[in-house]
Amino acid sequence: MTLRKLILTISAAACCLTALAGPVDDARKLYADGKYDAVIEKLKPVVKRTPKDGNATFFLGASYYALGNTDDARQPLTVAESRGVPEASRMLAEMSLDRYDTEAARLHIEKWETSLQKQKKSIPDSHAELTSRLVMMSNMLERVEKIEVLDSITVDRATFFNAYMLSPTAGRILPPDAVSRIGAGNTSSELSTAYIPENNSEIIWAATDSTGLYRLYGADILDDGTVDHSAPLDNSLGDGGDARYPFLMPDGMTLYFAANGNGSLGGYDIFMTRRSEGDDGREYFQPQNVGMPYNSPYDDYLLAIDEASGLGWWATDRNRIPDKVTIYIFAPSQMRVNADPSDPDIEALARLSDISLTQRPDVDYKELLASKLPARDASGETIAASPRFMLDMGNGKVYSSLSDFRNDRARSAMLEALAAEASLRKHLLKENELRERYRKGDRSVADAILDSERETTRLRERIRSQRNAAVRQER
Repeated sequence: MTLRKLILTISAAACCLTALAGPVDDARKLYADGKYDAVIEKLKPVVKRTPKDGNATFFLGASYYALGNTDDARQPLTVAESRGVPEASRMLAEMSLDRYDTEAARLHIEKWETSLQKQKKSIPDSHAELTSRLVMMSNMLERVEKIEVLDSITVDRATFFNAYMLSPTAGRILPPDAVSRIGAGNTSSELSTAYIPENNSEIIWAATDSTGLYRLYGADILDDGTVDHSAPLDNSLGDGGDARYPFLMPDGMTLYFAANGNGSLGGYDIFMTRRSEGDDGREYFQPQNVGMPYNSPYDDYLLAIDEASGLGWWATDRNRIPDKVTIYIFAPSQMRVNADPSDPDIEALARLSDISLTQRPDVDYKELLASKLPARDASGETIAASPRFMLDMGNGKVYSSLSDFRNDRARSAMLEALAAEASLRKHLLKENELRERYRKGDRSVADAILDSERETTRLRERIRSQRNAAVRQER
């Protein structure tokens, strides 16, 4: 190449770079101001002319990502990553986690770190946070609970809790303004809910504290209907984030709630804790993330288990429908059973992208759900019904109500099983109190704990025996 041609080539390249710099700088400012649609409009023609420009493709892809359009974001961000833009790798890692693709997320995180090191930039705190999410998701995918989802419904986000059809024994889920209406306190949360058990003994809700975080508060309801002094349940329940959407099981000990703190996979996750009566009032054990499929990288909340109807409910926005949430209705199990991690459908089971994968082919789930939902009166309120349960008869049928039995002896055996289950719940509450005393140093209860464990085994065996007897008698 002659010197003249070389000079012309360099000049042309410089002119091209100068022409690009203006639109990209403008897009950078628009992006900083959150005007993502304007960024896309400005950069689409630029990227079409120079599809390998790292800055242009990054801001284009990042704007699509900010608007929730991951399909259009992926290709330009991939180009930007190949041009060494660190933030592109971070966004692609997040997008991979949203798809439950842990291997792709790991590779993008590695590229993110490599790009930062090449540019001699420090590793931000968000790197550790994203790595922690990757580890958490990998562990959760190893322990996806096998559940049976009867149905899913899509409802308005603002009033989703109205769709929960609970039996009276499961208590009541109330809107936030119920807290102030009964004189328990104030709450500024638009989407949180309050909970009152069947015996109207207490109310639990979410409200902001002095730091602006949502915490769970509770207050006893006195015999005359007035509300006692309210107080936060426990500072640790949110684990550094917000805590909302409480639901207390009838045993008075097991509390489900949603939090978006350090133990969350992303957004709100559902947690479970147990409480006991300590020397200084109620004490709460370390909350446990209930895992998948209940939780996802998005918001998941308000898990409610109705023992009378044999139905569980929870809400999620994992399906990304604007201003809507999806409610899954499932059949709770007494014992957790996890899916095989090598199952080719494990990610679909975790995401619940196809609820038919959780269902048995020979069951009419529409009919089953209708038979289990509690009856309602003319005003739409649920009314008391006979105890409900899940009893696999081994012939393709599942009994869920005492009225399903044709044989009187079988019905009596099931009644005894239900009575034993109620006794077991009360017994476990007392056993938990003994364990708590032992944990605090009271070694005098050691023999009582051993006796209690033997009684627990006896009750479980009685439940199993009576349920089996109900099946045999019915045949």
